[in-house]
Amino acid sequence: MIYPFYTEKSSPLHSLDPRVKIIGTIAGIAAIMLYNDPKILIPLFFAFLLVGRLLGGVEIREQIKLLKPLLPIVIITLVVWPIIYEPRLKGLLFGVSFAMRLLTFALITFLLLMTTTQRDLILGFVRLGMPYEFGLTISIALRYIPTLYVLSRNITDAQRSRGWEVEKGNLLVRAKKMTAVLIPLLVASLKTAHELSIALESRALGTGRKRTFLYDIEMTGRDYAATAIILILFGLALYVRYGLGLGHVSIYG
Repeated sequence: MIYPFYTEKSSPLHSLDPRVKIIGTIAGIAAIMLYNDPKILIPLFFAFLLVGRLLGGVEIREQIKLLKPLLPIVIITLVVWPIIYEPRLKGLLFGVSFAMRLLTFALITFLLLMTTTQRDLILGFVRLGMPYEFGLTISIALRYIPTLYVLSRNITDAQRSRGWEVEKGNLLVRAKKMTAVLIPLLVASLKTAHELSIALESRALGTGRKRTFLYDIEMTGRDYAATAIILILFGLALYVRYGLGLGHVSIYG
């Protein structure tokens, strides 16, 4: 089962054409890639939090909750960079910058999924020129992230109800105990993938005929205006990075 991630709300982001949101997601990720200075990345992260709250109607605490599964990776990034890079302080700076990149990438993706139905997401990819099979694959891949999150949470709760305690013991003991979650999660993931393949085959996916759609999407004046704003903001990000030379710290220099 692919767990739903979309939340039905009345907000400016929900009402936008999916193509606009896809373009905005790509532009946002590309803009984040331009910078590696925490002085730029940290404000951008909080800016996207505000976008999700004000334009998407998603509470900030709900957005933070979605990012919690990434906390171990963030901690590892913050610990490893000062170890592998000299001087240590600059290594910590790069650790913070890469951690903020990761969190912002995830946040932008989550906002797309929470404000766009799977049907609209696939239609958006198709109307942008992508083959239907590719659009469906990307949509399922994006939705599989919350699916694994929900599966892992359910398995963890089930194991804890049986007396499983991962908090006790040293690091090696804890890692060994995690197999109680990882193995059922792997089995459940394979089962979900198998059920999904059967569902797609039962609907004759890939027959080669031109697809028709019961429901279609159409750009409005508001969507074109939103696209123009997104492109202007991305152009501003390019100007700040390359015109003003801000937001980049040399790793090798």
